[in-house]
Amino acid sequence: MKKQDHNPYGISSLTGQEVRESFRKFFANKLHKFVPSSNIAPKDDPSILFTNAGMNQFKGIFLGESKEEHKRAVNWQKCLRVSGKHNDLDDVGRDGTHHTFFEMLGSWSFGDYYKKEAIIWAWELLTQVWNIPKERLFVTVYKDDDEAHKIWQEYTDIKVDRILRFDKDNFWEMGSVGPCGPCTEIHFDKGDLATQEETFQHKDLGVNGENERYVEIWNLVFIQFERLQDGSIKPLSKKHVDTGAGLERICAILQGSETNYQTDLFAPIIDKITELTQIQHKKGLDGMAHCVIADHVRTLTFAICDSITPGNEGRGYVIRRILRRASRYSHQLGQKNPFLYKLVSTVISIMKESYPELPSRQNFIEEVIRSEEQRFLNTLDQGLQKMDRLVKTLEKKNEHMIKGEDVFLFHDTYGFPLDLTKIIAEENNLTIDEISFKKHMKEQQDRARKSAKFSSSFLSEESWVILDPSRETCFLGYDSLDAQVKTTRFKEENDCVYIVFDSTPFYAESGGQIGDIGYVQNQNLKLKVKDTIKVLDLHVHKCTLIDGLVSKDNLSQFTAQVDVGARHAIMKNHSATHLLHAALKKALGSHVNQQGSYVGYDRLRFDFTHHKGLSKDELEQIETTVNEKIQENLPVKTDILPLEQAKSSGAEALFGEKYDDFVRVLSMEDFSHELCGGTHVKATGEIGVFQILSEVSIAAGIRRVEAITGNVAIKNIQKGTGVLEGLEEILKVNKDTINKKVSELKNQVKEQEKLIRQFESERVRSYIKNTVVSKKKNIRQSFDLLVTDLDSNIVDKKDLQGSLDTFRDLLPQGIAIITHCDKEDKNLSLLISVGRQIRSSFDARVILKQILEIAPGRGGGKTDRVRAGINSSRDIDVIIEKSEAIVEKIYLEKNSKQADN
Repeated sequence: MKKQDHNPYGISSLTGQEVRESFRKFFANKLHKFVPSSNIAPKDDPSILFTNAGMNQFKGIFLGESKEEHKRAVNWQKCLRVSGKHNDLDDVGRDGTHHTFFEMLGSWSFGDYYKKEAIIWAWELLTQVWNIPKERLFVTVYKDDDEAHKIWQEYTDIKVDRILRFDKDNFWEMGSVGPCGPCTEIHFDKGDLATQEETFQHKDLGVNGENERYVEIWNLVFIQFERLQDGSIKPLSKKHVDTGAGLERICAILQGSETNYQTDLFAPIIDKITELTQIQHKKGLDGMAHCVIADHVRTLTFAICDSITPGNEGRGYVIRRILRRASRYSHQLGQKNPFLYKLVSTVISIMKESYPELPSRQNFIEEVIRSEEQRFLNTLDQGLQKMDRLVKTLEKKNEHMIKGEDVFLFHDTYGFPLDLTKIIAEENNLTIDEISFKKHMKEQQDRARKSAKFSSSFLSEESWVILDPSRETCFLGYDSLDAQVKTTRFKEENDCVYIVFDSTPFYAESGGQIGDIGYVQNQNLKLKVKDTIKVLDLHVHKCTLIDGLVSKDNLSQFTAQVDVGARHAIMKNHSATHLLHAALKKALGSHVNQQGSYVGYDRLRFDFTHHKGLSKDELEQIETTVNEKIQENLPVKTDILPLEQAKSSGAEALFGEKYDDFVRVLSMEDFSHELCGGTHVKATGEIGVFQILSEVSIAAGIRRVEAITGNVAIKNIQKGTGVLEGLEEILKVNKDTINKKVSELKNQVKEQEKLIRQFESERVRSYIKNTVVSKKKNIRQSFDLLVTDLDSNIVDKKDLQGSLDTFRDLLPQGIAIITHCDKEDKNLSLLISVGRQIRSSFDARVILKQILEIAPGRGGGKTDRVRAGINSSRDIDVIIEKSEAIVEKIYLEKNSKQADN
């Protein structure tokens, strides 16, 4: 998008990238260190599903749990606000300023400068660097923050009547728990200056009101408290500054755009939508579809790039909702096939300069979106038809609410997210019973919550006995599996003892590798370590009591001993995952990237990007490659290098993972070269043997391999050999001819089954011909009608389709309406056939439709035969009783029309 020649606010226009760079340079001149954006999925923080602000990656610093690497920082952070306290999903497309994905321009002080510098510099950047007119700016402060009010008044040239006080709107909180504090916000007036005086203090139409004229563009948060689980707040040991300015809103001002969608961050996407759909974008709500799609495809591109793929729980479910919401809007624009993936290249072309990781992930992102959208489109039309019927039914009954059970049906059967059903309901002047729906969803939501890991709140000092306030555990386990350790904190909870030591040989769960198990003991106490968990920089040992009494006096010092057998098995499996990763790339291509892993002592699991299932030959090739590298006994070497040097050397990094400035690089000669903090064998020969157990799809564009190594693999191979030897004995053949013999037996079984089916068909046909058809009656000397129930002791449900054909053939001038109640599951089936000689007079589908009005169910078929499932088996009597009248009515109506013609 070209810069506009004229800006209505009298400002020199800047592109999105120019805004980012000018922001960075301004704060770099104020000695701020640039810190790259963190992953959209926050690490080790279950209090939020997505990164929703620039400060998320610094939360540990604000709480005093992590060391600050820099006193001052600046960045632009990719953020999602689609869940929890900060959720802008419903506003997308309705106004021009709210988005699901947005970029936060941020600056921070970690216990360094405070309110005065933050306020002065913000005003300087806005009015002197970006030259935003002062007469269009207002600021708000927290009602009790006299200090901030005084700084604005004394150290900037803003007029005092433009400094406004508010209550909760100016107290910022990241989530239900965590850092918080008063804030001062800067707002921009997009309206007519002639009416500013009469509007800016209005409750709704003014600053901080629900309107699009006065737009918040920058929030300066003064973090000095922590919100606790019980709702109370406590002061932090240090005061910090966290400022965040919405890039999209800043660009709209600097580019003179009415809405964010007209800026160079969105306009090319909307232009592409227009080009592909041939439907022009309109202003206001009439153009909502274009805006929602443009917003959502940005979200999808960045989320999937950060390895958050559509799924059924947690983050994956939210991304699936967004994709399906966008897909429905593209459906409104006439797109009946996958469409959203075609916009990914446009998003990447806009953003790649600031996010260079995007181009290398483009194919993966497109494939995930395309396949997920195709899956949804397969049910979307059916769902919309079902919704249309439901809306018409509600209109007839003069009802205005969709029941919760129906909302859940659309969610569970047709994949409609709640917000999509809300939109459709709103378009038809209906509401939904959201409370009832949420009751149906509760189990799924509970499962998602249970998947959360330990958070920093687990370390809340109120529940621990603190012996040493240290917030870091030194890991000794690369070199030793036993050590003398000192306790720094402990607590008892749910029959477990949680202990943190100053140092430990126990590896804490991280990078897919499970935590070590083993024992810790001293003269008075022995504990079994069941798991080791990493919370921030501490290794938490989850223990159960074996002998002794848990007390402060007995817990000061221990001898820690890792379970040697379990650790060695884990090391074999972890090194094998590196070999597997390299072998997958060699066999399938460089597009293969790790998406997750599990490394235990009994097995390993490796998730990777690939668009289709692996063939038997591919799996054999990969397994062979790994075993060849094991036999070569490659040395496994670890180097500690600066992060950038490690990356430039070609070391594979797990995408989206946040690494320290110095990293461990694990190399297996020139075959594998990865960043990894896990524990490994000294040489690949120690792995022994590698065997793939399975390969499956776990999400669109993501495959999973499960495998075993060492003694576990040897035992499994021995088990397989034993099975083969047993087959040799049973079949009286040797190993080389087992497959041939089994194939022959399989064919023999097929032939026998075919003969049995033929016999069963003849038996059922004979029953129908000799017993059932005789019950027919002649109607008006024009056609035969048979209405009866099939004996389920003679006719099984698997015989129903053949029976339908039999009735059609045996009654060439008749109609058969047949019920069948299965003797096992009690499901009621309905069969209707129309003979060939009367097809011009009757349509089986019309008969079915009228019967379903008295006996609800679902079904369909062709003009001469249909089949349906009836919801209630109790309706068998009403079908038998009323079918004749229904058929006669259809016959009379048909004759009456013919007579009229």
